[in-house]
Amino acid sequence: MVIEDSYSLSSMQQGMLFHSLYDPHSGIYIEQIICSLSENLNVSALIQSWQRVVERYSILRTSFHWDDSHQMRQLVYKQVKLPVEQQDWRKLSDSERDDQLQAYLQSDRSRGFDLAEAPLMRLVLFRLGEKDYRLVWTFHHALLDGRSMLIILKEVFSFYEAFNHNQELKLEKAHPSYENYINWLGKQSLTEAEQFWKLQLHGFKEPIQLLVATKSEVEIVSYNTQKIRLSQELTSALLVLAQENQLTLNTLVQGVWALLLNRYSGQNDIVFGATRACRRSALEEMDSMVGLFINTLPVRVQVDFEQPLLAWLKELRTQWITLRDYEHTPLLKIQEWSEVPKGLSLFESLLVFENYELNAALRRLGGNWENREFKLLEQPNYPLTFAVYAESELILKIDYDCGQFDDETICRILIQIETLLNGFIANPQQSLGDLSLFTLSEKHQLLVEWNDTAADYPKDKCIHQLFEEQVELTPDNVAVVFEDQELTYRELNAKANKLAHYLQKLGVGPEVLVGICVERSPEMIVGLLGILKAGGAYVPLEPTYPQERLAQLLIDSGMPLLLTQEKLVVRLPENKPHLICLDADWELIIQESEENPNSDVKGSNLSYVIYTSGTTGEPKGVMIEHKSVLNLAMALNKTVYKEQEKDQLKVSFNGSLAFDTSVKQIIQLLFGYTLEIIPEDLRFDGAVLLLYLQHRQIDVFDCTPSQLGLLISAGLL
Repeated sequence: MVIEDSYSLSSMQQGMLFHSLYDPHSGIYIEQIICSLSENLNVSALIQSWQRVVERYSILRTSFHWDDSHQMRQLVYKQVKLPVEQQDWRKLSDSERDDQLQAYLQSDRSRGFDLAEAPLMRLVLFRLGEKDYRLVWTFHHALLDGRSMLIILKEVFSFYEAFNHNQELKLEKAHPSYENYINWLGKQSLTEAEQFWKLQLHGFKEPIQLLVATKSEVEIVSYNTQKIRLSQELTSALLVLAQENQLTLNTLVQGVWALLLNRYSGQNDIVFGATRACRRSALEEMDSMVGLFINTLPVRVQVDFEQPLLAWLKELRTQWITLRDYEHTPLLKIQEWSEVPKGLSLFESLLVFENYELNAALRRLGGNWENREFKLLEQPNYPLTFAVYAESELILKIDYDCGQFDDETICRILIQIETLLNGFIANPQQSLGDLSLFTLSEKHQLLVEWNDTAADYPKDKCIHQLFEEQVELTPDNVAVVFEDQELTYRELNAKANKLAHYLQKLGVGPEVLVGICVERSPEMIVGLLGILKAGGAYVPLEPTYPQERLAQLLIDSGMPLLLTQEKLVVRLPENKPHLICLDADWELIIQESEENPNSDVKGSNLSYVIYTSGTTGEPKGVMIEHKSVLNLAMALNKTVYKEQEKDQLKVSFNGSLAFDTSVKQIIQLLFGYTLEIIPEDLRFDGAVLLLYLQHRQIDVFDCTPSQLGLLISAGLL
């Protein structure tokens, strides 16, 4: 092929090509426009039309090469033939066509382009019916920006209408080639731009962090898109607000995005990326030139909650106008001049404001355009790209990295943007801090419904009394499970009663503290209930504690009795209270009555004393009354457990008895649920624990964040 011209690249082209070379099969910056054509198509005329447009614009005959000095240059060829493929899908079913098209689009995107081979675009035409076609136009974004796409499509179908009627279309000569713009860029000095951007970004050192991937490494990057269309009433109101205050819709959109980032990140110093058309500030007649002219620039916004909304928006507008003189500055240079550490991006979100949406703009041309539909598919290079199209009904679209954002979050963000914009209209004079992300119904849900945790609870009863009532209701339900051992509610109650009668004979009653230091087993639950039924309050001691710690707790509590197991006696300190071994002494205990014992304990008496971890230096005993535990039990049952659909849930007893979360788990015995004691050797092996929970069909698993992390690493999510 004959080379017609050669020149350097714009900084935006360089950036795009860098990503393409770095990961040639990622699909980044590979643009696809799907044209749905419901007409009796003259295929040869359409192909001829595309070829004619390629001949008119040098950028469409361009490829990219490294020169001898290892700099990339773009070469323009005098003639290139546009690759066109045709496939007949008329015999396929609708579902087969949809599947085939999606497969093609994915394969086509991954295929990318050989950057050294022109043209960097191709066509494929699928025939679905007698008057039903899908034309896919694929090209590299380094060739064209959004406005150029519109120009190309208009000219292609103008040629097509002429050729289809055996006419020759005479268009004005194409405006100056893309080379003119590249030459103009090369003459621009960056001295003033450097001073401007250094001042603009002075003091900004930490980029905004929103959401991160739940996995340490996302193997396959995939993007999804969600969009909403605002009502015509809201769009019109926003336009009036902008016009009456010498603002633009773009200013309002920048403001709402800055506020959203502020609310989600908690930072008041916000920087996000924004695209600029960069046409008016360069050469004459650039509005109708074809090529890549856009640039991405950082927008810095200070969010002061006390500042009035309108005054703040006017500052944004002034700043955006000021950027015009420096909008051609390469983003890479701006990044170098900033104080953000190397290796970190200035921003992770991009805002794109367009004065029209491609399909709507073309269909407004009327005639045959009304029977055509155009859809642009592209994969952005940022985790979050917020695009706004200024149609009669404002279109809000978010493209997002599925490894960092879930669908529900993006859906919520779009609704919150709409809510903020409604807030702009409702009271433009309000301060930034008064603007809310939440609708009235959401506020009601947050402040009223989700706070409706009040629950009546029996203040005059005790924990064990409610357990006894549950025994009457479900005596044969399984109460406790540990490995291959099971106790029904009737069996658990009988064992606990025998222990309670035994303890009462040893002087246990209201406000008497009884220690319990046993391994994870059904005996642990028997011991705890036995202490409560006797009228006493239990003090949990973890068997794995060092002897010095156990001795300290025994002395501080002054407990006269301690329930334990024979094999644990050697771990206990020498100075210890009277011991009752639930295994070795059980022959004595079993002789007591199975009937529920009587005691004078009331709801205001102690139920247990639990010691803090001692992070302040000395562990402190926290004393909890029966009525406080019942308050918690009723609240949990009303809010958390009511959402479960099963009558008898399997609730894990996962924590240590000496850890306060154990109380939340054990008190589920008051509602007839099954308490499944997790064996000690499984608690910190994520993979084994996950299999255990699945095999045992556990309904509720209460755990610490670190334990949840183990399960996630093992594949829980």
